[in-house]
Amino acid sequence: MKVHDVSVGLHPGMYVYPGDPEFSLIRMKTGDAFISSLSLGTHTGTHIDAPAHYFENGIPVDKLALENLITSAEVVTPPLMPTRNCTAVLFKNAAPLSLETAKQLLLADIKTVGCDTPSIGDDDVHRFLLENGIIIIEMLDLSNILDGVYRMIALPLKIEGADASPARVVLVEDRV
Repeated sequence: MKVHDVSVGLHPGMYVYPGDPEFSLIRMKTGDAFISSLSLGTHTGTHIDAPAHYFENGIPVDKLALENLITSAEVVTPPLMPTRNCTAVLFKNAAPLSLETAKQLLLADIKTVGCDTPSIGDDDVHRFLLENGIIIIEMLDLSNILDGVYRMIALPLKIEGADASPARVVLVEDRV
């Protein structure tokens, strides 16, 4: 079994979406131990968008169905589309998704879609995916991942009521 960490590292000065809060980490000594103060936006680094990102009464990140985040995922490089019987697809080196592609994913019964870019697509694509219950994962690092099927584990922090959350995402390859 091989495990691939496909999350981007969090560090001061890292890329954040224009207008989002900058990442900061302040380490402090308290007696004999150290603690850190962390400040970041919910869309910092590799993150998971919930319907609450676009809809006032949308499902928040802490209420997402975890079975759609721990599932089989197919990594594909466009213009290819998913061909395997997976509930998640991760697009590598992809341009923003079109609304037409988002509709094809819904018809294919995809529950989670991810990309290695800061945004899966424009506002219309986000709204379409999220209103149809398709979870979005953005800012993956798929640079060392071959196209194929993996077991994906993508867990957001349990931030009650949040629109999104940073996440640690791994792909498990069962080939020996």
